[in-house]
Amino acid sequence: MKKFELHLDALIVIVLLFVLSLGVNFVLYKLYSSEAKANVKMQVQSQVDQLNLASMEAYIKKIERVENK
Repeated sequence: MKKFELHLDALIVIVLLFVLSLGVNFVLYKLYSSEAKANVKMQVQSQVDQLNLASMEAYIKKIERVENK
């Protein structure tokens, strides 16, 4: 029966790869999180802008109707 051996240098490489992987995932999560927040903020601003535009267009049409009478 073969004995399983794990050398110290292999263990160090495995631990370093694991820690590096966690670090990269954390950085990518932070980048994604900030971009997602910015995206939601822009979507809300877009909805507000559309409502403001619709309101202004309705007001302009109302004024034009009053002037045409």
